Order: sequence, then C-alpha cells, then structure tokens
Amino acid sequence: MAHVPPTHLSATPLDRFGAPPSLPEAGEGLDRVQAMALTSPAETSLSGNVTHNTNYFGPVAINMVKRANNVSMGSNYGTINQNSGAGELEESYLAALDFLSKHMAAGAIHDSKERCDAPKCMPETRVAVQDEILSWITDGQKDPDPKRIVWVTGPAGTGKTAILGTIAERCKADGMLAATFFFSSFSSSLARRSKTHLVSTLAYQLLQHEVLDRVPRIRARMCQAIRRDPAILQKRLQTQIEELILLPLRHGAPTGTDSMRSNQMAIIVDGLDECNYVEGESLLPAGSNDSHGIRRTKEDEQREILSAILHAANDPSFPFVFVIASRPELAIREFFNTNLARSATRELFLDNKYDPGADIRLFYEAKFSSIRRRFNLSSKWPSVEELLELIANASGQFIYATTVIRFVEGPPPGAQDVAPAIEGLLTPHQRLLRIIDLRTRVHSPNVRPLEALDILYGSVVKTCQEPSLSMKWLGGILFLDAASLSARQLCLWMEQSPGEEVCALGPLSSLIYIPSDPHCNDLCYSFYHRSFVDFIEDKSRCLDLYVSAHQACDFVSRRYFENIDNRRFFITYHLSSESLVQSNNQFTD
Repeated sequence: MAHVPPTHLSATPLDRFGAPPSLPEAGEGLDRVQAMALTSPAETSLSGNVTHNTNYFGPVAINMVKRANNVSMGSNYGTINQNSGAGELEESYLAALDFLSKHMAAGAIHDSKERCDAPKCMPETRVAVQDEILSWITDGQKDPDPKRIVWVTGPAGTGKTAILGTIAERCKADGMLAATFFFSSFSSSLARRSKTHLVSTLAYQLLQHEVLDRVPRIRARMCQAIRRDPAILQKRLQTQIEELILLPLRHGAPTGTDSMRSNQMAIIVDGLDECNYVEGESLLPAGSNDSHGIRRTKEDEQREILSAILHAANDPSFPFVFVIASRPELAIREFFNTNLARSATRELFLDNKYDPGADIRLFYEAKFSSIRRRFNLSSKWPSVEELLELIANASGQFIYATTVIRFVEGPPPGAQDVAPAIEGLLTPHQRLLRIIDLRTRVHSPNVRPLEALDILYGSVVKTCQEPSLSMKWLGGILFLDAASLSARQLCLWMEQSPGEEVCALGPLSSLIYIPSDPHCNDLCYSFYHRSFVDFIEDKSRCLDLYVSAHQACDFVSRRYFENIDNRRFFITYHLSSESLVQSNNQFTD
C-alpha cells in the first residue's frame, strides 16, 4: 500500500451503532476502507493516499499504513501497524549518495586522502589575499556592484592552490563552505583532470551538506532528479547542473534559499587550467554529416565548465558564490572578458600589491630555522645578503622558494632509495651556495637544483602548438628588449603570419605579460619571473627546448628581412641603428 498522509479517524464504541460491516483483510487496499466511512465527501488518490478528513465509526484492521497522523481510535477494536514513510525517503537519499559516489572524483575534494600533502599557506603568510577573498564571500553581496564569481588568477607558481586550499579549510571551520573541486594535471586519477566528474562531485557534497537539513525538500528533489534520469551524468554540464542542482533549488523550497543566503557560502573550484583531459568527444560543425567530427580541445572543456558555472551563478535561486582559481590562460582569459562573464565576475590578480616578497621571507625564515636545528648550524646562517638574494630571485613565486628549500635541506632523515650526494653538495651550505651561484656557474647536467621549477616551465612551454617557435619568440623578445620596443612593434617585426603571436605566446600568459590591446604602442612584453628568463638562457635547464642567443638573433634577423621583402610594414621608423647595436651587444655579452 502507498503512503497514507495525515488522516483523522474518530472511532466510537460499536454498541451504539449496531453490528459493523465486514472488515477488509490486511493488504486489501483502501477501497473497502473508504466504503466503510460514514461521511462524505471523500477524496482519495489512486495511489492510496488519503487526502481528506473523515469520521469512521467501526473497528480497524489495517497493517499496511506507512504514515498516519492525528489518528484517534477511541475505544475501538483492531490495530494499525504504522510504517513511517521517512524510511523510504532515507532509502532514496542513500541511493542517491551511492549513485553519485560512483561517478565522482573523490580525490578532488579539499580534504580528500589524495590531497593530504597538498600545499597550504603557512601561518601569517598570504594573509592579505586570504582576508580579501573571505571578506568577499561573507559581505560581497553588499558591494555597490555585487558579483557572484571571483576569479583568482596570476602567474604560474604564485601559490593559488595553497591559497584556495587554506580558504577551503577556513570556510569549512566557519560554516561557509558548500563544496570544492581541485583539478590537478599531475594527479594519477583522470577524474581530476577531466570535466566529467565536476558536477557529480559538487552535487554529492551539496546533497549531504547540513545546510539542506533546513530545507529537506531540496534534498528530496535532488534525489528525485537522479531517480528520474539515471543517465543525467551523460549529458552536457549545463544540463547536469540544471537538473541536479538548480531545479531542486527553484522548486524544492522557494523560500528556503533565502535562509541559505543569509549565511553566504562558497563553492571553490581550483586549477581550472589543469583540466586538460578530453574523453574522446568530438564537436561536429553545424549541419555537418561528417562522422569523424572535430576533436575537442582542453580549451573547449574549460569553456564548457565556465559556461555552466556562469549559468548557475546568474540563477536567482542559486544561493552560493563561486571562487575559481586558474592561471590566466588565453581561453580562460577570453571567457572572462566577455560581457556576460565580466558582469558577474570580480578578478583578483596575485601581483605585488599583496606583498608576496614579505610572505616569501617569512617562509624562508621558518624553513631555514628548521634546517639550522636539524644540522646544528649557526643562528646567523644564511646571511642577510643571501636571504635577500633568494627573495629577489623568487620574484613573488612561491614555487621557486619551495624548490630552493627542498634542494637545500636535502632528503629527509631515514629516506630510502636516495641517490648518493654529489661531491661538493654534501651539506646545506654547499647546496645553498650552488643555488646562489646558478647565474654564473657552468652546471653539470647531473645537478639540477631547480628541477621542479624547470619541469613546471617546460610543461607550460610544451602546451604551445610549436614549442620551438615559442622559444624563438621568447629569445627574440629578450634580444630586442634593450631597444625598448612595444609589444605591437615586436609583433610587427617577428610575426610572419597574422595570428602567429597568439599561437606562439598565448599559452604562456602565466609566464609573460601579453598586452591585450594589439593597437597600443606603449605596452611592452614583460616576464613575470626572473627565474623564467634564467631558464630560457640555460641549456642545462631547458634541455631540448633550448634556443641559443645566436639562434634567437638569426630568427629575428630573418623575420625582419622576410617582412620587409613582403612589404607588409616598414619598421625602420621605430628603430635606430644605435638601439639595435646596443641590444645586440647586451644580448651577446
């Protein structure tokens, strides 16, 4: 028998009304029970849900009632064995959780086992940027022009993942965390490199979140969405987020979201640029019957994720805000530059205004203190001059600082399968001096103190369509730097085919500043990190990517004369022979 919603049965002693009619057998249904009622009208659904109030005088023998409230039996005969409908709701909830758990990226949640060693901000570091993000989450709706998304971006290695990991922990402690997803291109799990598990992972966290205890109908609607369409996760992301999250919020409890908004909560998505795995999907041109289609790219996947997020953020029933972090990659930057995205997004760029140098100094001091205790070194080690040089070399780049510390401190005590130390690099002080002397020393290919940093730089360069062409462009920029040319002038000088600059430098926007206005004559290319320039100029670090100074000079010269021959422009007006000679001398020195 189906659920029996609240029904009022008032029974009186049988001897006042004579013999009762025959009783329905257990499980016989409600039809005969209704026929026994002495009052009308009655309205009962075909599913067995009694929806009216009636007075029934007689014995009751029903043992299949799942829910019955406000029942008055009086001095009647018979029993009602009540089985509460809450059990069925619980089963539906557990089934939905089980379904989502089988299609989610468990390792992408901020406190997952896979992220147990993920970077976090040291105490007293990155305080300014953390406070700004937290303040926006709690009070951003009070701004004159409130936004529903904040995009935390900045050059590679500036600590975006550490910042958002710490923000997630602080939000959870303060009851402000709704859900998280941390992409990772280095994860062994494809689920953390793909869009496929994003919505299911967020829905899983929201479904079990205690905030829905205040509005249980939303939870019930989410469960119904899964039960109604078990193939929902095979649809595009916007449909998934619409069916699993937005529709339940809209129709589950129209007024419930107001109470949820009173305590602003955030959904954190980190490392969007690291979503780089495409699961064999194809994108067919409009009206095309070509069965082969066009292969989707990681940029297509990233744009689809952002479109789904923007769709949710702009929905009036959606009570959460989004915190998204990524490098300023071309496709992501272009998306946030669209009118629709710009109207909903606040950009937070991690530059020098957050004083990363001071935070890096705190990091160095804490780590060097630990090394001093471990190796019984002098309290004056390292010297102030050495410390300041390391801070300057970091250029606000935390990945540089952490790489330096890992190299200087060496393997942890008791580490197994560690290669024997190279002569001259046995002690922390020797290793520190090797780092400081990197700019002037001729290295052995077997010693790579900044290997982790080199892997990062190399992996970014190799995302370009033609990495060798990109390295030639970078070498050309360095070669012509002393001529003080604008980015537009350099582009006119070196670009052989329209759009080549975007192909060569676009994927490197996390390492080099690229002016967005192609017609501006005042803005120049600039490298975010000194260590990236060191990488470019050091063959032992960039290995097969290396372009020598002579190769860069040859590239620039050939491009100049090719473009002059093609009569595409006349650049001599912008240059003087004196500036070129100065540039050539500086670069070859």
